Amino acid sequence: MATQAEFDLVIRGGRIVDGTRMPAFIGDLAIKDGKVAEIGHVNGRGAKEIDARGLIVAPGFVDVHTHYDAQLNWDPYASQSCWHGITSIVVAACGFGFAPCKPADRERAMRRMTRVEAIPYESMKLGMRWDWVSQRDYLASLERAGLGVNVATYIPQSPIRAWVLGEEDTTRTQVTADELEQMKELVREGYRAGALGLSTDLNLIDRDFDGSKLPSLIAPAEETEALIAVAREFNVGSIEVTPQSLHLGPEEAAMLERWAEISGRPVYYNAILQVHHLPGQWKEALGLLEDLNKRHRIFALGNAHRIESLFNLIEYNLFDDMPAWNEALACPLEQRLANLRDGQVRARLQHDLDHYTNRLWAGNWDRMKIFDSAQAAYKGRYVGEIARAEGKAPLDAFCDIALGEDLRTLFLIEDLNNTEDDAVGQIMSHPFVIPGLSDGGAHTQFLCLGKYPTVMLTKWVRDLKVMSLEEAHWRLSYMSAAAIGLEGIGTLAPGMPADIVVYDLDKLEVTPEEPVYEEILGGGKRLIQKARGYRAILVNGVPTFEHDECTGALPGRVLRAASYVADAQWEREHLRSAG
Repeated sequence: MATQAEFDLVIRGGRIVDGTRMPAFIGDLAIKDGKVAEIGHVNGRGAKEIDARGLIVAPGFVDVHTHYDAQLNWDPYASQSCWHGITSIVVAACGFGFAPCKPADRERAMRRMTRVEAIPYESMKLGMRWDWVSQRDYLASLERAGLGVNVATYIPQSPIRAWVLGEEDTTRTQVTADELEQMKELVREGYRAGALGLSTDLNLIDRDFDGSKLPSLIAPAEETEALIAVAREFNVGSIEVTPQSLHLGPEEAAMLERWAEISGRPVYYNAILQVHHLPGQWKEALGLLEDLNKRHRIFALGNAHRIESLFNLIEYNLFDDMPAWNEALACPLEQRLANLRDGQVRARLQHDLDHYTNRLWAGNWDRMKIFDSAQAAYKGRYVGEIARAEGKAPLDAFCDIALGEDLRTLFLIEDLNNTEDDAVGQIMSHPFVIPGLSDGGAHTQFLCLGKYPTVMLTKWVRDLKVMSLEEAHWRLSYMSAAAIGLEGIGTLAPGMPADIVVYDLDKLEVTPEEPVYEEILGGGKRLIQKARGYRAILVNGVPTFEHDECTGALPGRVLRAASYVADAQWEREHLRSAG
């Protein structure tokens, strides 16, 4: 008579990297009821067993910066993050999100995300359930529908401002004492629902659907700081911000320090990047981070790989950090066409490139390629080379090419940032830099950043040996979660959630080497890159991917901060006293 299995699953003979930076070791790992039950030499049998000899067994990865808020409605696995070993994600970053949201404001909320995060409108229109109003309702909706990853959330500032002032009145810079108190109460409701803390965006590159400023950018500093101060009442989680300048300087550092003092919690910002037109700026940013951490817990997000971006001038927003470009392009198509034909407008565009250094794009025309075009003579060539061949200024060549097909030309910026390996290696190895910036669920046609964990392990560990395997896994899992106050995940120890990756480091790779398009809900498209080499990805002890194929299981859960537990206790006591 066969003995009954003692465990739900046992992973045998793998090289276990437990996420604590302790040295890896060969052993077994047993799982029961969604948690790690034993590690070491496991005698008991599992109902299912995975032979991990020659493979790495490590904690699932934590993606702290995503915009899957909409996509989770039709894709519970948060692809493409899930393909690269990510088992837990954080949504509602940068002050964006869909909760709280009044039913009358749903259309407006979707329109906002079409430009600021380039999420296709038709996908949202067809895919979003909209069976929620509050943040608590939204999280409950995710749980009812089922999740293939674990999900935590921030409390996004722009929807809160829109809720209190009305979507069409968010341009007000001053609010009444009563309106501010309503906003603070919405932040409290977010904490009570289990959210991590306030997220906000002050960056000029991020704009509403019509090119106007976001509610979070319009809000005066004292309003934002009053919302941040609510953190003192709960003492959980963290504060997340994209500052007005992506390139951290003394002014931004002073703001981060002030917010850490006001909240009493860690603050993290987006992002430290190596950019061509500000050489050495990343070193200054790291130095400022080190100084800040003498007094507070302040972290930066970093990206593990070169960032390139496709774009056309119909939808692209990553030039919005230059005022003349924003004015010329954030308008109806016919006006946009007229603007780009206008010599005076072109002169203002060139002026921004010459004088406005606080921008994302370096302005290197020799690294901007015509990726796809109906104009066959231009396809595959660089704007700088075309300009020289035609005797034009590069900006004129760029505008003329785009106008030649009503702005449908698809351009590729090959050197948006992070092109120097030495700089990126130093950034990603820094003690106060969180790996991430997947922007998952956003910029679907233009950016493809969800591959970062696979790049960390292949490029920076295996190939260049910039960091050890133990260091990389600590950063990708426990450090990522702990830095933002997300507790109880990220390591392999008895009692911890069994969020696990099992993979072959020698065979691990991003595939294909360059992003390709696939069609998504509503007929739109997105850039994707998958991975090969993950033998299994487990969420709460259940395989969601095996041999790089989705199993169809939905074992994910909502990760709530400790304030949710306290609120549930308060509700029980309130009901008893009322009863």
